[in-house]
Amino acid sequence: MDKSPDSPSDSELKILLDELARSSRILRVFSHMDQTDPEVSNASHHVLKTLKTREPTHAADLAQSLGIGTAAMSRHLAELEQTGLVAKQPSKIDARRHVLWVTEAGCERLEFRDRLRLERMRDVLPDWDAERLASVAHALSELNATMIRGIQSQRTEQFGNAENSDLG
Repeated sequence: MDKSPDSPSDSELKILLDELARSSRILRVFSHMDQTDPEVSNASHHVLKTLKTREPTHAADLAQSLGIGTAAMSRHLAELEQTGLVAKQPSKIDARRHVLWVTEAGCERLEFRDRLRLERMRDVLPDWDAERLASVAHALSELNATMIRGIQSQRTEQFGNAENSDLG
């Protein structure tokens, strides 16, 4: 593969990968600090939060939006249903599918956990202004979306479909 003059160098990509790995470890520690309910994993909490922004929806659509496989999505949804945070009913259009939404208890859990995380984040980033936060959030959002598309594309080429992805 030829590099264009504007392509990142191997050393720049290595630094990015190292910092992403470091961020992943730090976020894992940060997330466990507010693990207020042991019956719902942090990953399932993220599914719950995403469902809230897309409800009502179907499991396959939710999995695709998160870039995870249907098997992983099924595990998360089973956990969330068992704890009463997500409800479902058969689709009126396609009986093989279920329509999902966040329950009142799920909404309360999201609000509580979001408030807790915001307070913790405010405490660890006291000197960051709104512009800096927005810039970093935008860059991370763009990076995540690009990486998910790239990984799904590579897996589609390799396996013939994107069902093999598990980016959750």
